[in-house]
Amino acid sequence: MKNTIICIGREYGSGGREVGEKLAKSLGIPYYDKLLLKEVAKEHGLSLSAVEREDEKPIDLSALSSGNIFADSASISTAFYSQQQLVYDAQQKTVLEIAKKGSAVIIGRCASSVLRAAGVPVLSVFLYADEEEKIERIAKRNNLTQKAAARRMLKMDKMRRKFFDFYSDTPWGAPASYDLMISSSRYGVDGAVEIIKNALLLEEEKRPISHE
Repeated sequence: MKNTIICIGREYGSGGREVGEKLAKSLGIPYYDKLLLKEVAKEHGLSLSAVEREDEKPIDLSALSSGNIFADSASISTAFYSQQQLVYDAQQKTVLEIAKKGSAVIIGRCASSVLRAAGVPVLSVFLYADEEEKIERIAKRNNLTQKAAARRMLKMDKMRRKFFDFYSDTPWGAPASYDLMISSSRYGVDGAVEIIKNALLLEEEKRPISHE
């Protein structure tokens, strides 16, 4: 497989982490989720706790002195420059550095939008699932009641949507943002992995043959 970055967006509780881990292991390439946060903290002199606290959180619009939510980072007063934006900028740089190293699986963090804006080819995937199944997975993984799991699911998806929609030109969870949208309820984790691998094979067939 030639250098390929697979970016996986996901609904909370859809199994995106499991799919990403299994895919990376099957392909023999690095997997970045929590590891990405550690790289961000290490490379940019931030504490890991600060990076984790602001991870995939939408920027606080009150921090924009201009009042313009589309303002470039350079136009934001240092006094109002939020911790969320600092962490996002560091994540963005780290994602670009990861892409330079070769193939990888990256979970969330608006990675597909960051890389495409930089002209880096990616396969962008979105994982979704039936609500009941997501709640069951969240409850089991976090030792929560069904009611508490449902609340967490709604909160996390709302946060991810706002984060992605702020930094990307296309909407979170919408077809325009992805190359593949897969139901883990229908195909399961292993099935989702196979679908992505088949998509990668098709991408390889489409690539022009190099005569170098």
